[in-house]
Amino acid sequence: MNAASFGTAGLTEVTDPRTGEHLGRVSLLPLTAVEQVARTAAGASPGWARTPTAERCARVLTMADRLEKEAGELAAAFSREHGKTEAEAATELARAVEMLRWSAAAAPELCRASPLPGRAGAEREVVVEPGGPVLAIVPWNFPAVVLARKIGPALVMGCSVVVKAPEETPAIAAAFGRAVTAAGLPPGTVQIVHANPVVSNALVQRPEFTTVTFTGSTRVGRAVAAAAATSLTACVLELGGHAPAIVTADADLDAAVAALVPAKFGSAGQSCGAPSRFLVDRRVHDAFVEKLIQHAPLCDNQRMPSGALGTMGPLNNVRQRQRVHALVVDAVSRGALVRLGGVVPDGPGHYYPATIITDLSQDARVLADEPFGPIAPVLAYDDEDTAVAWANSTGYALSAYVFGDPLRTEHVCRSLNAGSVSLNCAAGAAPDAPLGGRAASGYGYEGGDQGLLAFGRLKIRQRLGSGRGPSQHRTAPVRCPVPEACARALRQS
Repeated sequence: MNAASFGTAGLTEVTDPRTGEHLGRVSLLPLTAVEQVARTAAGASPGWARTPTAERCARVLTMADRLEKEAGELAAAFSREHGKTEAEAATELARAVEMLRWSAAAAPELCRASPLPGRAGAEREVVVEPGGPVLAIVPWNFPAVVLARKIGPALVMGCSVVVKAPEETPAIAAAFGRAVTAAGLPPGTVQIVHANPVVSNALVQRPEFTTVTFTGSTRVGRAVAAAAATSLTACVLELGGHAPAIVTADADLDAAVAALVPAKFGSAGQSCGAPSRFLVDRRVHDAFVEKLIQHAPLCDNQRMPSGALGTMGPLNNVRQRQRVHALVVDAVSRGALVRLGGVVPDGPGHYYPATIITDLSQDARVLADEPFGPIAPVLAYDDEDTAVAWANSTGYALSAYVFGDPLRTEHVCRSLNAGSVSLNCAAGAAPDAPLGGRAASGYGYEGGDQGLLAFGRLKIRQRLGSGRGPSQHRTAPVRCPVPEACARALRQS
């Protein structure tokens, strides 16, 4: 079910970021349909919650199969709408399929009752129940994998879902809609809509939703949290980032650059987890910068001297390009040196070159504002305590990267305030690992058992001993779905 099923509040244009070519229009959900959408989700929720976990998981596996079957053709449409290279689009689709399959594999074990030690003659267990209707708000920068990280866990945990999909990349939402149809989910279990900010805010405030999961900017995340609070709706907020990458004097510079270049410039830097501040020991600063310049990608509308195409697509829209360039101009006005890029190119599309800046003043905006583009500011530090202080100086705390001797830099990793710290690597989020930020980067988790439990509700069931022995749900102890700290508190209660 999509926005057009409820009428329309108008149309929004979809364009190719490489050329500005018109690709189509997307229907927007009208404000008058918000109540109906929410009530439809609430009406579908009990039936889906009663569906056995194994069947729910089988339906999600069918969705994954359908999405994988379409992936080859879909990657081209995804690339045209977003600006990613086709290789990046294909990789993201593969990650989305992996996320759906992992969710289906993990849920059966997690949804079983878990015994707690008996207390005062009572048998006790923890039960995970479906959490109720979910509103999932998906961003344009990684629409496939983020949608999979929301819809897969929500469905296997027994929740109906309303997806507020990004208007910029409707091909992905349409593909997930076809996957839902192929899986034969009951009517109303999944609704996919496009909406303007006013309508989106009205959806967030609907009391039918028990969880809102949002990925996007910190500014909008704060508004989502405030709107959800009107109904005391639980939130999972994966917000902005400004990830530091600390390179120590004993780091393998070639390996560091090989890891950091794709992490920084993939999807033209439009990732909240991308390294966006490079803090380099002064003794290796110049060598690192030269290697970074040497390996930085060209835009895919340019040709390298060998004639091979480059590997970085355009920014998604003109507003983003203007914002990125303004950060570069500000840094230069404060004394920074542009070592590569930094110029808005002529020609069609929203291209912006890989840009490397050195000699920055500490008050340069790019060191405080999330760049969300292909800018790599490099700062030299003299001691690692200073590097850690700089790394922790923003309000963001999502991701961080460290390159250096593993034993010697362990204290650096421990000192960084971030939800994820990568040492000598820069891999993306994996399905089985919880992804979450701190402070201005949000709260709650996607991925891993914690991401599944975001869509469940825990219930403690206890009864006086029946003489039947331990809980019949399991014959051997297994991990409890309650985090260990909570389990300790329960044991002490």
